[in-house]
Amino acid sequence: MRGCVAIFGVTVALAGCGGGTPAPVPAPAPATTTPAESAANTANDATRAWLARALTCGDRAFLTISQAEQRERLRQADGVTCTPESDNTALRCAVVPALRIGNADIGWFVLGAAHSGVAPVILPAPPDALRNAMPAGAGELASGTDLGDTRVECALTEGALAPGAIAGVVTHPGDPEASVRVCAFELNDGVATCTRTARGERAYRIEGLSRGDYVVLAIPGEAPDARIGYTDCVAHDGGDDDTKDRGDLPCTHELRIVAVPAGKTVDAIDPADLRTLEAAASWPQPPPTE
Repeated sequence: MRGCVAIFGVTVALAGCGGGTPAPVPAPAPATTTPAESAANTANDATRAWLARALTCGDRAFLTISQAEQRERLRQADGVTCTPESDNTALRCAVVPALRIGNADIGWFVLGAAHSGVAPVILPAPPDALRNAMPAGAGELASGTDLGDTRVECALTEGALAPGAIAGVVTHPGDPEASVRVCAFELNDGVATCTRTARGERAYRIEGLSRGDYVVLAIPGEAPDARIGYTDCVAHDGGDDDTKDRGDLPCTHELRIVAVPAGKTVDAIDPADLRTLEAAASWPQPPPTE
């Protein structure tokens, strides 16, 4: 027994001299969550779910309030930090951890000021990743920058995103029996919407245009390598002296910007500046015909 005591004193982990197994180590008690913590977690989850809806046009009331009111509301969301842009035209916010919207993890967003019944939101994800998160009819998705961001246009009133149209008459001294193809290019993403007139017809109308800024040009049916632009140039007395339609200053042949409001038709957009394909190299190129 005396030798046994000596061994036990050296090897404390042994239960005794009889070779018994060590006593099991008790498992740590599971962490408990207090009722207050559970309520806070539930409230934060609800706030993040609301923010995901608001950033995809699901809360018109939030998008219409002032920037200061939006910032105060966002203070209530854990992990959201917002800073106004230097010109106070937008509110830039960071989200930690990232917010799941559709198929994208959103680590930041920009809230723009509402204008003409539309509130813009910039999200760092491609449009296809966000499309399923957008309520039907609540807004539109468009590419925001060449970095892959998306500009979300949220409609704040009925009809705020209704399509508009551009109409006019093409001035062209060529074959009077030929048709004319007319294209309107949206400046934000460069997408062209085109129409072709009937043979011998010079009046045109391009419908289904999203609100935004466009440039317009035409392609004569009998001269596909020519371009007729809606520019700052007009001919004087049938000549080609390249003068502006106001005064006698030289014109630049730059395509004029046509602003198309929602649900409206912009008339009297009459392309008349005939240029060769080489001379019109800076103009956008129409998509190929089918």
